[in-house]
Amino acid sequence: MQKTMRTRTIALCAALSVLAVTGCGRKHAAKTSKNAMTAADSAAAASKLPYAMKEGKRLYNHYCGVCHGESGDGAGQYYGLTPAPANFTDKTFMKSLSDETLYKAINEGSVSVGKSNMCPPWGNSFNPEEIEFIVGYIKTFQGS
Repeated sequence: MQKTMRTRTIALCAALSVLAVTGCGRKHAAKTSKNAMTAADSAAAASKLPYAMKEGKRLYNHYCGVCHGESGDGAGQYYGLTPAPANFTDKTFMKSLSDETLYKAINEGSVSVGKSNMCPPWGNSFNPEEIEFIVGYIKTFQGS
């Protein structure tokens, strides 16, 4: 677990560094919808992300984003859920969650960490490394 936490921390730091470097120096245009990105910008950014972040994003968007929203704000396609899905962009909320708590919530379902029973256990669908990738990606929503 110690080794995987270290690997996850390194991957997260590397991803955040890439994101910070690629975002610096750009003039921000007026926001149209969310963050208007051209296909070329998106492809360039994706090619610079480490595998763990790309895979975490892919898995999150496919399995988690429908409820939690692609931007992690809790406003996915299945809006109106009670209770509402967790808002991963809420810095205060995210600081209260350890990586181990997020891992357990994904692996055993959110009810295992005292949250809603609406989020199913994904432990039989993902291997431990994939869950770590998702946790690393979720942590990027809280920003710096």
